[in-house]
Amino acid sequence: MNREQAIERIGELMREHGLSADDLKYDAGGPIRAGRSSEWLRPVLATLGGLFVLAGLIGAFSLIWDDLVPLARVVIVLGSGLVALVLAGLASQRGAFDRAASIFFLLAGWLQTWGLFVAIDEYITDRPTEIHAMLVFGCMAIQFALLLVWQKRLELLLGLMVFTSLAFITLCARLDVDWEWVALVMGVSGMLVSWSLERTVFRPLCGLTWWAYGTSMAIGAFGLVDGRFPFDLLLIAIGAALVQISVLVRRRALLALAVIVLLGYLGYYTEEYFADTLGWPIALILFGAALLAASGLAIRLGQRMGEATP
Repeated sequence: MNREQAIERIGELMREHGLSADDLKYDAGGPIRAGRSSEWLRPVLATLGGLFVLAGLIGAFSLIWDDLVPLARVVIVLGSGLVALVLAGLASQRGAFDRAASIFFLLAGWLQTWGLFVAIDEYITDRPTEIHAMLVFGCMAIQFALLLVWQKRLELLLGLMVFTSLAFITLCARLDVDWEWVALVMGVSGMLVSWSLERTVFRPLCGLTWWAYGTSMAIGAFGLVDGRFPFDLLLIAIGAALVQISVLVRRRALLALAVIVLLGYLGYYTEEYFADTLGWPIALILFGAALLAASGLAIRLGQRMGEATP
């Protein structure tokens, strides 16, 4: 067997056993199996090390915070955020530092948000708190939108969605909108956005967004119809709709949320309409049967999703 035949045979074995190039390391003596422990240990240690460094810096600044002049406070926090943003941009241009770029982008968003609040607190004190929050979250949402146009990255889309949601919440708080409507509108809007992202490069983020915005919608709907018969019967339709959506988009996380929402709604019905009647034991039996049925349905739907996933 010559060199070309050997390489071809190695490729066949890798395809047969589902191996990739990352599963093997080569040296002068031949292929060596990569250590599984080092694959997860190094990023874990690096993450912990970074968190300890960040915690140490925050602790050091907190000790001298009261002794600093306003400009120094703004420079320390907001300046650190801008430095993290620059480092994120530089790291994103090098494939070897792609993970570091993701961390720097998220860190930059947090530090800049904190820095803007510090700047407003130090220099602008004659405006309502909601105005300050809208200003900060709006600026951060614009920044992450521009960054997303520049680079299609998951963390940038996550930051855009988070800051947009926070800006919407503060705007509704300023307009004195009931929290139930805020949660419902934000939940429905976020789920529509998640639906549109399912067939894009941002699909890995959809598991988190489906869960977050589905929870918001379920809580908002419950707050609107709580104790209002017969409108509260619509809660079952909402739970069933979440189940159907989870099947269509093949999201087990959303399916789990739908089951939890359905069980929560059934618990509400049990306490609201059956707790003080003679039918309470029957209601308990029916509730238990509903739990068993929901668990069986969740298992079957999960199996269908696994079979349908390419």
